[in-house]
Amino acid sequence: MTDIHPSTVLRRRPDVRYRRIEGEAVVLRQSAAEVLVLNGVGADVLDLADGRRPVGEWIDVLAREYGADREVDRETVMRDVLDFAAEAAAAGLLEPVTAEDDG
Repeated sequence: MTDIHPSTVLRRRPDVRYRRIEGEAVVLRQSAAEVLVLNGVGADVLDLADGRRPVGEWIDVLAREYGADREVDRETVMRDVLDFAAEAAAAGLLEPVTAEDDG
């Protein structure tokens, strides 16, 4: 599994396309001809994976959203987001942004 930290900046891979349908994300990974379905939280993470914000900002956004509505503490959100981001990177949905990408 890919090692992801709150300071890691990730983006969707160029071959990943997705649409939200009834609260879930239907994801197409073109290079692998794979179709995946993610729940609403997974879709939220894909929305946040813009290649500019570090994962820690995703955690802040989702902790505010889910903490207020569902009484989920920030530590739980952080653990779940870091785990999901690592799994999504290992599955080829997300990739890290490197210094060379910025310049």
